[in-house]
Amino acid sequence: MTACSFIKLVRLLDKQLDLDERLDVLDHLDSCRVCRDAVYHISHDRDEAFFIHRPYNCNMPDLLGQIVSLS
Repeated sequence: MTACSFIKLVRLLDKQLDLDERLDVLDHLDSCRVCRDAVYHISHDRDEAFFIHRPYNCNMPDLLGQIVSLS
């Protein structure tokens, strides 16, 4: 992998690359900080432990009424 490839990074994380492709991407990661950062962010964003469910109890008509009354 001589150029940055988001698709190959995702395929690496999904374990969809053969050995030669994997070695090529890992070799690229040794020299490319942008791709290393991308791998970190992709894997972090996919980690369910970092997802925080926040239920929103927002009634849209009430919210619009509050906005109108403020103006």
